Amino acid sequence: MSSHESGSPFSDQAKMVGSPSSGTYGSTINDVEEGSGNDNDGQSLSRAGIPSLREPATFFDGKIRSIQDIEKKEWAFLIVFGIAILIAIVFTLYKLFTVDTHHTDFVFALVCGFNECVCFYYLLHGVLKECRHEMIILVITTIIMVVYLIVNYASGSQDKIKLARLIIGCCLAPVVVVMGLYLGRKYHQPGWLLFRTVGASFTLQAMCNKLFLFLDLLKLDLQLGITLAFFTHVNDPNVKTLDIVVLCVGLVISGAWFILGHMCVRRESKILTYLFTVLSPLELCYVIYKIAMASTHLTLFPALAPCSIATGLLAVVVRIIVIILIYLVSMNYGKGLSEKVFGSQL
Repeated sequence: MSSHESGSPFSDQAKMVGSPSSGTYGSTINDVEEGSGNDNDGQSLSRAGIPSLREPATFFDGKIRSIQDIEKKEWAFLIVFGIAILIAIVFTLYKLFTVDTHHTDFVFALVCGFNECVCFYYLLHGVLKECRHEMIILVITTIIMVVYLIVNYASGSQDKIKLARLIIGCCLAPVVVVMGLYLGRKYHQPGWLLFRTVGASFTLQAMCNKLFLFLDLLKLDLQLGITLAFFTHVNDPNVKTLDIVVLCVGLVISGAWFILGHMCVRRESKILTYLFTVLSPLELCYVIYKIAMASTHLTLFPALAPCSIATGLLAVVVRIIVIILIYLVSMNYGKGLSEKVFGSQL
């Protein structure tokens, strides 16, 4: 079956057709073209038209593309957003070293600095893995950070540094959003890396995308949890011992939940999945407690408290989706997906 007859989305990527050979995980082109794969629905993509790119490298959470295979538009996005992040980090470091630790500006600088580092990870990792979910999360995080900058400038003292940071952020954010959405739409179509990871089966590709969405939202969940912790604890001069204990326990639970979520899908362990599900209410209770704590500080911290509440509500939504996704992903255990995505790594 030719790529034209099967409606393969790869048919317009290149004119080169590789010679029949075994895939990374033992599936052959002949298996795909003769319909002898493991796909239950009988649908598959032809290898014809796949460009002869370099073999992907194996990262800790799956395969990534070679740097030489990044396209010019992707390089442009990496350079533009990379420069924007570096500029933002310079402003953030200036604020961290020049503002009192009990000042509102210090907390906003701490939160922005953490999220800037996370954005840099999403930028590199999302492009190298052709991950549309991380591109969308990158866009969402960028918008949230601009909102933080606006709130920070509108409340409290106003200086030239805060104004310059706000202007640069508002000017670069639309570019980042447009380019991020463009790449996210581009990665929405099955690409070369996904093909090299799970093969030509539509079913396996759908399963893999669901797994990647779970892992990416798990990262966003941890990001929101740490951001919320900064907002609700760092700036309170009257912090109590109980609050410190809750903060430490909550961060440990968030970190453990994140690691457990990775381990249960990598090992495809039903026991770890049950434990992950059982711990889910603890995560939600922790976030709800943070929201309640922030609501009592609306008068004391008129800028930080609303941001804390908004971040907490977003964290609740994300964590509910993660809980739903782990159930859907666990339904695909034992179908060889973990071996294809993560290889022999544990």
